[in-house]
Amino acid sequence: MKLGSPFSHGAVLQREMPVAVWGETLPEVLVRAEIAGKEGYAKSSGSGDFLLRLPPLEAGGPFELKVSVPGNAEECVVLRDVLVGEVWLCSGQSNMEYRLESDCAVVPPPAGTEPLSRRQEREFLDLAAETGDFHFFTVPEKVAGCREKYCGGEWRPMDRENASKAAAVAAWFGLELRKKLNVPVGLICCSWGGTHVEAWTSPEALRFNPDTRAAVEAWEEARSGKEIWSGMKTATLDEQLRSIAVPDRGNRGAADGWAEPGFDDSGWGTMEIPGSWIVQRIAGNGAVWVRRKVVVPAELAGKEMRLCIGGIDKHDIAYFNGVEIGRTGKDLETCFWNSPREYRIPGKLVRGGENTIAIRAFSFAMEGGFMPPDEAYRLEGAGVSIPLSGEWRAKAEYDLGRVEPPRRYGIDMPNMPGALFDSMIRPLLPFAVRGVLWYQGESNANTLEEAQTYRRKMTVMIRDWRFRWGAPELPFLQVQLADFHSPKPYDRWSPWAALRDAQRRACLDEPNVFLATALGTGEAADIHPQDKKTVGFRLASAALHHCYGETEILPGGPQFLKAVPEGGALRLFFRDAEGMTLRGEPGRAFRLAGSDGVYLPADRAEIDGGTLLLSSEKVPHPLTVRYAWADNPESILWNRDFPAAAFSSEN
Repeated sequence: MKLGSPFSHGAVLQREMPVAVWGETLPEVLVRAEIAGKEGYAKSSGSGDFLLRLPPLEAGGPFELKVSVPGNAEECVVLRDVLVGEVWLCSGQSNMEYRLESDCAVVPPPAGTEPLSRRQEREFLDLAAETGDFHFFTVPEKVAGCREKYCGGEWRPMDRENASKAAAVAAWFGLELRKKLNVPVGLICCSWGGTHVEAWTSPEALRFNPDTRAAVEAWEEARSGKEIWSGMKTATLDEQLRSIAVPDRGNRGAADGWAEPGFDDSGWGTMEIPGSWIVQRIAGNGAVWVRRKVVVPAELAGKEMRLCIGGIDKHDIAYFNGVEIGRTGKDLETCFWNSPREYRIPGKLVRGGENTIAIRAFSFAMEGGFMPPDEAYRLEGAGVSIPLSGEWRAKAEYDLGRVEPPRRYGIDMPNMPGALFDSMIRPLLPFAVRGVLWYQGESNANTLEEAQTYRRKMTVMIRDWRFRWGAPELPFLQVQLADFHSPKPYDRWSPWAALRDAQRRACLDEPNVFLATALGTGEAADIHPQDKKTVGFRLASAALHHCYGETEILPGGPQFLKAVPEGGALRLFFRDAEGMTLRGEPGRAFRLAGSDGVYLPADRAEIDGGTLLLSSEKVPHPLTVRYAWADNPESILWNRDFPAAAFSSEN
């Protein structure tokens, strides 16, 4: 006899609901399971598979779970130290996978101090050592291009010896539940860094979503051929790019005077740098020029300076006052997309007062843009640093449209449609769980267009999992993405802002889907913020309120409901607004727009109970509002305990 993967010594079973137990034994025999005086029966199939259900159990333990074929002593499995309590499935990408022991800090801590992750790990181990009845199960990363019945892994106690291997957000969440509910807690940690939501959704469900149908059908076709299973080498991304790329057509813009100080660029558009000219709809792939006037102090006239630029995807030529000062990349090279540039400006070119910087950027495929952070863009010399991030004039010299390589397929690639559902989720079905924690989305926020499809993708996945578990209202608690990249009060082109709003709106599409924002916990230079304790605590508060009826606990920050025009202002209505306050000026986080759709800072705010009245002198008749709309915005709207999630009232 062999039991399903979630069944091992130390397993935690969900209390107060029927518990599925499954596995393999002899064909067509009666199977019995018993625990804590309760029992369940089922008959195995002709191939020996069986699934039975134990009646609801009360919290407690440790117990023995015995699964056997009555009358056959050899067909029997006995599991020891089995607990009954609250079980949560914790899934997503790297910020959910991030362990208590992980220390992936991009920016080292100050000399003589230890990283925040180390301090939080030590604090957790001290607390968990006093807790007991708290176990976790980590699903090993596996993808093989096929449907798996088993996934490996085993239950471990959350103690000093094992806890550091647990997912940090999940661990802090579980610790708070254990403290408040005083019952055993089990966490199933099932994550993989850098993965898309499509990988965690079943292929069958992906076919019902028009955003993903073509991708899953193409993957199924690729998987049906011999080549993908024969170990043949897949062409590298560079090889694929070179096969479809169009070489640079030549620098026509320079011949037309686009680098010259006296050139009239008033008819050009604008571009926020750093940023993608594709996202900002200036052009697709091809050649794009950007220009900016900069005032140099008189005392620096005639002195050598340096033009510092972040990475440019993919090539560039830089000019200062009409003279080329440097270039990076040629032909179809792809290696410089994230390499910062630093170009020397001879003193003879530097004037006191107004100077002109012009950059010709060329991208022959995929993305095209100027890479963050903001501080990478500056003009330096003689101890003076002049920031250059922000608005530049921009115009396409020529536009190739979007040039994308054929999608690469491989049985070992975790982002194939449905791949992780088949290899890591399917083996857990239908193990009884109270709910799901979901921390993912970074990999679906590469472009604005992709982020805007996330709402439907997330809703499809939720419906898919609920169907597979046979639980129509299985609770889902999403983490709204943390702050990342350079801080900005507003960025109309931010994919992260659009994805955060898609996460929030997914909560409106299905019952029992809730949001815990990670705003305020992020780090500008690190996509993996180290403060996992705060995120875990916010998730626990949402669960305690929504799933366990602890209504005295706020489930999160002020929850946006609607926006209604009121005279020359916009009144915003909120739920969970107890103690609502603004921790800063409204223009730092709120933007208002009228019928023209142009968002400008709010300059007046008034809190009235559970409402917020916003207005702006520059928007006489506001119709819509955006809050915390940037990759790394400020979180100024709070209730007594938590910040509000980012939101938009559009549509």
